Amino acid sequence: MSARKQFRHRVNATGISISHPDTESYFDSSYIEENTYSPIDKFILNSNKLNLLYSKVIDTSGDLLSPDLVRTQYNLILLGYISAVESYLREIIRKLIVIDSCCRTASENRLLSFGAAVYYEKELLPEALLENCSFASKKNIIDSFKNFLGIKGHCPQEVDSILSNFEKICHLRHCIIHRFGKLGSNNAIKFGLDSHSKCLEKPISLNEDKLYEIYLICENTVLVLNHYLYEKILFRTIEPEHSEWTWDLRKDKEKFQKYYYLFASSKKPPEPTSNLQDAYTALRNYKLL
Repeated sequence: MSARKQFRHRVNATGISISHPDTESYFDSSYIEENTYSPIDKFILNSNKLNLLYSKVIDTSGDLLSPDLVRTQYNLILLGYISAVESYLREIIRKLIVIDSCCRTASENRLLSFGAAVYYEKELLPEALLENCSFASKKNIIDSFKNFLGIKGHCPQEVDSILSNFEKICHLRHCIIHRFGKLGSNNAIKFGLDSHSKCLEKPISLNEDKLYEIYLICENTVLVLNHYLYEKILFRTIEPEHSEWTWDLRKDKEKFQKYYYLFASSKKPPEPTSNLQDAYTALRNYKLL
């Protein structure tokens, strides 16, 4: 039998032999999560890092970066903004499951992998419940609030509106991750095919104003959701079947401050400003109405 013919013409460089990547070394295993900041303030700090990178791009773009590279940098910063929102959502849900009995009850029937049960620390264990969750759409976020926090019913108009805006930004991220910034048909349909058909297979082209608009949408998403969750969770704690408050702050402080410091922002405080005592008094007064 004659030897089988082989086609041996190359059209690209030969791949090199490399060792298997040591993925463990890609992570900082010495990192310890700090609880100095609330989830919303961590989002703001993460966003500020991206804003600093954004400002560096602007400062140097005239000298070092071509317009194409500037646009690529902007796309990467967009990915960072959305990642910061998702990180906020995962942390706030995880920590609410730990401190709130109703959230814990809502999550009890959720499946957990054996590996997570073995290796996760107790306070980080709820993070494993969210491993397969996506926060890239309004429906996914609202479903997560329902499934893991036990929050039911229709969302307020403000929440619905801001999540619709955030979902549009998530479609931009999909274009960047899967098509190096070009618009595919599925995302065009989500945006509205009639108005976006001329953009099919065209790349995202952000400028300073558009990137700032995206930043504002992401920040506003977290600000609105943080306030919404704060009210929903705290109001639920005063319902007769759930309430354990004595309405004496000296007795309730240890428990109440877990809720307060989980939601309170020192980076974006309310106007007028308030403190733990003010928040406790407001909840007590609401109960007495």
